[in-house]
Amino acid sequence: MQENREMKFQDCKFGSVKYNGKEYKHDIIVHVDGTITPRRKEISRKKYGTSHTLAQEEIQQLLDENPDIIIVGSGVHGVLKLGEISIKTKIIKLPTCKAIKEYNSLIETGKKVAAIIHVTC
Repeated sequence: MQENREMKFQDCKFGSVKYNGKEYKHDIIVHVDGTITPRRKEISRKKYGTSHTLAQEEIQQLLDENPDIIIVGSGVHGVLKLGEISIKTKIIKLPTCKAIKEYNSLIETGKKVAAIIHVTC
């Protein structure tokens, strides 16, 4: 397993998060190995008509990485909802600034953690 101790969030504010020293001004997915990819909001838009509801199909790619936990940062004001999601992996949904603190804490304990982070509302 890759060493993730440096791969942590440093900041959160409306419209951006800072991860591993880089600021992201769009929704992101943090993979188990610490790499970042953009969230593919079009998946939720197609299924629900909005990107403010997270579709299981968005989570599916993370399940292949066998995380212990998936953190969902639901936005600074907690607006992002979970759609119809039926998976065995534990999901923790928190407002984004709390979610990144939880992510950092879990990484410290050696857990395999993935995250989907909504940076605005």
